[in-house]
Amino acid sequence: MKNWNLARRDLLKGLGVGAACLPLLQATKSWGQGAAKKRFMVLQMSEGLRIDSWKPPTGPLGTLPFSSAAFDAHKADMLFIPGLNNPGGGGGHGSYGCVYYGLGGTGGGQYKEPTGKTVDQTIAQGLPKLASGRDSIALHVQLDMKPTSTPSPGGRRAFWTGAGQPINPIGDPLVLYKEIFGGAAPMPGGAAPNPADLAATKKMLAEKKSVLDYVGTSLEAFKSRLGTEDKTAIGAHFQSIRDLETQLSSAPVDGSCSGGAPGMFEMENQAHYPMILKAHLNLMVAAFKCGITNVATLQTGDSSGNNINFAFVPGLPEKSKNNYKSPFRNWHDLGHNPIMDGMDHKRLVDKWFFEQYATMFAAMKAAPEAGGSLFDNTIILIGNHVEEGANHNSNAIPWMLAGGKNMNYLNLGNCIPGGGPVKGVMAGICEAMGVTGHPYGAPTSGMKKG
Repeated sequence: MKNWNLARRDLLKGLGVGAACLPLLQATKSWGQGAAKKRFMVLQMSEGLRIDSWKPPTGPLGTLPFSSAAFDAHKADMLFIPGLNNPGGGGGHGSYGCVYYGLGGTGGGQYKEPTGKTVDQTIAQGLPKLASGRDSIALHVQLDMKPTSTPSPGGRRAFWTGAGQPINPIGDPLVLYKEIFGGAAPMPGGAAPNPADLAATKKMLAEKKSVLDYVGTSLEAFKSRLGTEDKTAIGAHFQSIRDLETQLSSAPVDGSCSGGAPGMFEMENQAHYPMILKAHLNLMVAAFKCGITNVATLQTGDSSGNNINFAFVPGLPEKSKNNYKSPFRNWHDLGHNPIMDGMDHKRLVDKWFFEQYATMFAAMKAAPEAGGSLFDNTIILIGNHVEEGANHNSNAIPWMLAGGKNMNYLNLGNCIPGGGPVKGVMAGICEAMGVTGHPYGAPTSGMKKG
């Protein structure tokens, strides 16, 4: 089609749906063709890891330890990097806000703040423009339940557009869904959603309807003009949207009187945390698939994690005997007192998160695109800001990378000696992504293949 750009613009305008609703709307010629796109994702955890249960021996990855064993099916695609430090970024919980900046911090209190943009912003601005013609916008979400550990931005926000400019992530998956599939792409620190729009989105899902139901026959007519490969790909995309909507509207009813939409999870219900996490992971993957962004970040808690009750993790009790700033086995309580009644609860929580991430890896590997799969074209950083919660050590931080076959810069399938500053890992990620002119210096030794 000679005037393809004009046609797709008019179709999008007429449909009144978000730019991510159809991959074909991001295409310039054929959605099934074109060069592979590189993506970057950060999964930020809290209170460190139980190192003995996480770190494999240095060298090629063999049998993985207890918590890391969740990644056994993906170990050929992973790189373990222990012992990192965050110089000038504050110590302990105070290093949270600067850990993805890696170039020091400022502020007179405990929680330091970066003086520039974090690595997600560096990569988003350094990648080629999206098919829509705009820069990649980093998509930021957070499981930010109340009460928060601190009002300090440096203790609650890990990603920044610059000095004094923390990114306020999206907490509610329904808001994220509405932004991606029912409106414009979310902007970092954007305004709060219109309550009426969100209510309409909840009503639509409660009635088991889809955004696809509101575009009539326009999409089917457009689809009929495409080739077989594109028809198949777009059909699969439709199904992924409907699957997401089913998940968002099918949380179990728990008998509460909160007045939430029937069958939907509730943001203040601690028992719904697993479903909220799953929804966010699925939505970030969908945003990658649809070409709405090439960068996504997830904060699974704040600098201390006081606000999450991990009673939903198999093997953990409902209440803590330690009562460390909370009656529950939250991240902070687990960090300071990992073992209770002879059971290491912290490593159980580490393992539970890794299982969720491994499930996402498998879904990304099952999503075909140019160059192989979505996973093949993505680097995923699983990060933290301290070694273990019990020692508050920000000079031995454990990080992991996962990447597919097209990220062949990385020395995947290994645990390297590590050490050195976190900025070295960010340098290696930038170079693997083809992002030049970054401020992070030389990559961490052993990170590059060969």
